[in-house]
Amino acid sequence: MEEWLREQLLAAPGLAALVANRIDWGVRPTGDPYPGVALHLISDVPEIIMSGFSGWHDARVQADCWALSPGQSVLVGRQLVLAAQGIRQTVDGKKYRTFVIDANGHAEDDEGRIAHRTRVDLRVHYQA
Repeated sequence: MEEWLREQLLAAPGLAALVANRIDWGVRPTGDPYPGVALHLISDVPEIIMSGFSGWHDARVQADCWALSPGQSVLVGRQLVLAAQGIRQTVDGKKYRTFVIDANGHAEDDEGRIAHRTRVDLRVHYQA
């Protein structure tokens, strides 16, 4: 799921125009220019039904959209929402569904600079 989601976000023209290939899992690489996106897997729960494992997972992914200005972090967040909202895809026989469930933003200190973050929380429902 991680590779698939990153690939989908990188393929979105509006988001790619802002962050190029700076979409990474975990922390942003040290010294990476702004803007950029750091993805974090918050939870990844297999779906269990009465007969056992259904073959689906329900993951929550936090996307931190970093920039040097509040407006730019909001713009990156909006483009991420447009890129991720409502994806329904089948790849190699596996189904993927994404939903935006929350978004907000604030400023933080990053290596002596003030960096602004807009957070977008995603739900990714996928077949394992």
